[in-house]
Amino acid sequence: MYYKFSGFAQRLVGATAAAAYTPQRSDGLPVHLKRGYPDRMLYRTTMALTIGGTIYCLIALYIASQPKNQNK
Repeated sequence: MYYKFSGFAQRLVGATAAAAYTPQRSDGLPVHLKRGYPDRMLYRTTMALTIGGTIYCLIALYIASQPKNQNK
């Protein structure tokens, strides 16, 4: 009997010899999107937070670079 690790269920499941020895099938998908919907949502969330953080940092740098008006 052969086993492979199920990344989604986080446990060992029964498998054929071919599936146990070659767990990654060549289907043209990047490795970070192999598990389907959960991986797509994590990827999109990460990209949204990265772009949002970059925009926030650029705005903060722009505001910090403006001289303060000191009227006396």
